[in-house]
Amino acid sequence: MKHDFPIGYHDFHTDKLLNFQLNRWFSTGLLGYDAIKKVGQEITDFKDSKRVFKVLGEEANQGGQWLTGATYLRAAEFFSLGNDPDKSELYTVCINAYQKAYADEPIHYEKVPYGEGYLPVMRMMTLQPSKGWVVLHGGYDSFIQELYPFSKTFLDAGYNVIMFEGPGQGGALNTYGMVLTHQWEKPVSAVLDYYRLDRVILIGISLGGYLAARAAAYEKRIGQVVLYDIVYDFYQAFLSKFPRHFQESLVNAMGSEESPFWKEAEAQLSGNLFLHWLILQGYHVFGVHSIWQYLSTMQLYHTRDLSKHIKQDVLLLAGEEDIYTPFFDEQKAALTHAKSVTGRIFTKSESASHHCQVGNIGLALDYIMAWIESKR
Repeated sequence: MKHDFPIGYHDFHTDKLLNFQLNRWFSTGLLGYDAIKKVGQEITDFKDSKRVFKVLGEEANQGGQWLTGATYLRAAEFFSLGNDPDKSELYTVCINAYQKAYADEPIHYEKVPYGEGYLPVMRMMTLQPSKGWVVLHGGYDSFIQELYPFSKTFLDAGYNVIMFEGPGQGGALNTYGMVLTHQWEKPVSAVLDYYRLDRVILIGISLGGYLAARAAAYEKRIGQVVLYDIVYDFYQAFLSKFPRHFQESLVNAMGSEESPFWKEAEAQLSGNLFLHWLILQGYHVFGVHSIWQYLSTMQLYHTRDLSKHIKQDVLLLAGEEDIYTPFFDEQKAALTHAKSVTGRIFTKSESASHHCQVGNIGLALDYIMAWIESKR
């Protein structure tokens, strides 16, 4: 399967979250510009988005366009919030479509025992003499199936690739009920043990930027680590979305789950599509049931204290318009014992200024690949 990532971040919708997600699906190269533009004209909220993407996915599958159908259904699943009764069914039909789409691809589907369940794995072996192993995972809301086009960059360069879903992700969450853990060295260690690997290159995407940093701090079989993108402090990045007075009220209310502030916060947050999605997705991923529980859990996801334990080569990626980027210099400075630290903030002129370089994913992957080669 040949794959190209289109370049450009477009105005598909006036709402920032909806526009980012529409650009996300376009930037993978799996859905066309005209199709996404038409969707943008038909949706106003999560309910609309789920309905439109679900219908398009079903139509594509009926026509045997399995990868297009899987991508539409993945988008529909994304917009079904954690308490949506359709979420489980959408996950199942989406994964089935991916399986059919990739039927002729050289993918080994495997499962790594973990806790009371399994970590789903997609393993791909390069056709060239192997230069080593890339281990890749997502973060807060990705499936490894949608990341398969990313893996082609590393396969074509001569690396074997393992993509896995840990607790809180994909099949580990939806099939085995395992919620996200900030102690990401545990699932990474399980994968390395199972395949008897050492000196791997670990790449964490989105919130995976935190997860990969955590794993590198405590799992020394990781030789290089790529934070794509950085997530220095999840909680502080969340707070930065609010006016100062609201931030102060929220921080004060963290002292008690019973504070009347939380009812006010729930009303205010529900009016912002991005924050509303972030929290309800967090309920699903973290296995929590209130905003206070969600934020308490979110506070565990920072690299302030663990960065000094990272002794590997580190690559930092960020986009100049991403909410995590203001912490770029702090993240870089915190890596006091790393073997080397390289980083780049991608710009709007490169169409790569948004989270995970949506708009120019190919540029980010080429940058990562060049860095990996430089460390050989």
